[in-house]
This record gives sequence, structure tokens and C-alpha cells, in this order.
Amino acid sequence: MYAPSKQYRRSREALMKPKYSFFGFPRTSPKNTTEKTIAIVGSISTSKSIHPTYGQEKATSILRKLSREYDTHNMYCEVILDDFDIVDLGDFGGSDLSSAVKMVLDRGGRVIVVGGDHTTTYYSLKEIVLPQISILDAHLDSEDYTEAFHHGCVVRRIIEEKKDVHVKIVGFRGFSTICSEYEYLQKHNAEIIPWPVENTMLSEIIAQSMFTSIDLDFFDPTSFPAVRVPEVFGADFSGFVHLIHGIKKTKLRYIDIVEYAPSIDIGYVCGKKLIQLLLELLALFARSV
Repeated sequence: MYAPSKQYRRSREALMKPKYSFFGFPRTSPKNTTEKTIAIVGSISTSKSIHPTYGQEKATSILRKLSREYDTHNMYCEVILDDFDIVDLGDFGGSDLSSAVKMVLDRGGRVIVVGGDHTTTYYSLKEIVLPQISILDAHLDSEDYTEAFHHGCVVRRIIEEKKDVHVKIVGFRGFSTICSEYEYLQKHNAEIIPWPVENTMLSEIIAQSMFTSIDLDFFDPTSFPAVRVPEVFGADFSGFVHLIHGIKKTKLRYIDIVEYAPSIDIGYVCGKKLIQLLLELLALFARSV
């Protein structure tokens, strides 16, 4: 039987134990989480497609380092996050990511997954009973994955493996989407809400959904350009942060933020904006515990 080399094991452990933690929150393992825990999980899940990754494999290490520039409160200091059980579980990919997310959710905790491409959503929720998922995305991500599974196939695979799941895609406007994807989702009764989306509807979706995925190309490329496949129009990033701030409570148990591309983020401006969104999501989870 093949035994991984010591060098391989050390490199893998280095990925799982990054130098920094998000905002300096305690590092721990999934088995130490409870029903009061809000767990931040880094995703290192990336995939090959016709679109370059633009450094997604190093997104979590960059974001952790950027997070140390910010204090642990949300906008206007309304929620002091140090008062809550918020932890950083480290980085995971593939089946390790599936196991980590499942363990936290099974214990009653809440999960925010950051980094990777949209395969992150599939691996995070692979072992979870998934009644519904809301996906904020410019694209349908429902390509056929017969030859290869990648970020453009995620929704189709979720539907095929989670037979009773209700999928809601919010903000669709993809010029790069092929017609067969739209036809596939219509056939499987997925709900597609095209852009533009009213703020009241968007707030309600985030407040009522238990599982949500945010593909960063949901946002207009003028307000968040550091993504793999940008599309014209879309949400304003700053406005979205303020929208999250205005939601009093949510049913969310899980949310991910995927497709950040740091190699095309000059000065890491988008990365810093992403950190500020993360603070607002943490505050929303804290208000909802």
C-alpha cells in the first residue's frame, strides 16, 4: 500500500495549519465546536477549466493575513465579536472539507466557508442533508460534468446527488451561460431570479435560507473585479455589506464566499472589502445565535 512521504505529510499539515488565523480568533478543530460556535473554515478547493484560477489556491492565506488589519467588530461597533464563540478551523479541501463542515453542523454550530472556487460549495455540503440552497451568482453553473468536474458544474451535481433539494439562483445574468444549462434547471424545477434583484427580496432570502452560497461574480465587476469570470451589471458590493448589516436575524446555518482571485487584485483592495463583508456576516450570525 502506498504511504505518503514525510515531505508530503509536512506540506499537507502546513496547509491545514496556516500561520495566521482569521482576525486572531482561536484556532481549534471541528470536534471542539458546540451549538454556540461560529466556525470560519478556509477552502482550498479549486478546479481546472477554461478560466485561469488567478491565484485562488492562495486566497485563504492572503485573506487571513489581511484580516489582521481589522478589529473584531462590525460596522459602527454594534457587535463586538470577541464576546462570541468564534473560531478558525483552518484550511480543508475535498472530503476533508466535507467532514469538517458536517461535524460543526451536526453539533449545532454555524459555518462560514471562505476561499476556493465554486466546487467548495459541493464539497462543503456533500455529506449534509440539504433541503434547499440559495446561490447568489451571475451564472447557472450547471454544465455537464461527464468529462471533468469543475466550478461550472456545481449546481448540476448538487441537484443530481441531492434529489429533493430546492435550488434558488439569485442574480443570474451570465452572457457566458449556454442554453442547455438554463433548460436543465427549468426541467429540474430550480428557481432562477435574474438580475436586478430588489433589496427587500435579497434581505428576505438571506434571512430565511439555511444554506447560502455567494459567488463573488454576483457583484458588478466595477465594485468587485477580482473574480474568475466577471459579468456586466450585478450588485454593488458596498451596498450589499450595508444590506447584511441591516438584517436583524437569519436562519442561516451555513454560508460560503467563493471565487476570490487574489492574483488580479491590485493592492488586495477586493480582499480587504471581502474581509469587511466577513465581519458583517459574523455579526449577523452572532445576532442569530
